[in-house]
Amino acid sequence: MYYDAVILAGGENSSELKKIAPYDNEALIIIGKYPMVYYVYHALRNSAHVGKIVISGPTEALRNIFSREKNVFFVDRGANAVESLVSAVKFLSEMGSNSRLLVTPTDIPFITVEAIDDFIERCEQQEADFYYPLIAKEVNEMRFPGVSRTYVKLKEGTFTGGNLFILRREIIDKALDSALRLVERRKSPLAMAGLFGFGLVWKLLTKQLSIAAAEQRFAKVIGIKGKAIISSYAEVGVDVDKPSDLEIAQKYLVDINF
Repeated sequence: MYYDAVILAGGENSSELKKIAPYDNEALIIIGKYPMVYYVYHALRNSAHVGKIVISGPTEALRNIFSREKNVFFVDRGANAVESLVSAVKFLSEMGSNSRLLVTPTDIPFITVEAIDDFIERCEQQEADFYYPLIAKEVNEMRFPGVSRTYVKLKEGTFTGGNLFILRREIIDKALDSALRLVERRKSPLAMAGLFGFGLVWKLLTKQLSIAAAEQRFAKVIGIKGKAIISSYAEVGVDVDKPSDLEIAQKYLVDINF
């Protein structure tokens, strides 16, 4: 199955990260030899599953970066990640988009085509409206020793959330309000759990929350069927949003040549 892909590249550079990477937009931060957004684009472009790629962000700068690339399109960023996604989806709809979209932020320069293909292939074994990756703590720490991530303890193990998403285009309007609240709380598992009621929060605090129970509550509250996909690729979960992350990225990606 082919997927159209959306890269959300509209995020402003954090004040902390900006001290060592003086760019207004995080997508433009140079890591090794390339802007951060280019690593994400390159992995998507080399996936046999990916067709059109739309990048939502600073369009003038992006067109300069991708001036030699084909089948990549640009839309202006919105006020937040959800608005940026809606803008990209509208653009794709006018072009005749596929029914399922692959969505990724721009701040995952470690991502590889193998990690993307593995996530897609695992998703295709399940039936859902929305797919979200989880990566075990031990997988992350083995691949990137010393990396700082937010983890949550579930009955099945200790996980961090990933940064690739697959969703059916038809459910976007239905889930917009909930999606915005999830985006605003994405860095805090407890705040995110709070959207789904005290019972779920209590299970999370007592380490009795299972993946299946979280999926069931997600479906009941938001009205769409979500599926957590456990990935064996740490590259799906490690992002760059603080100086220590950027230092690790510079170390691992310095010799990359496309």
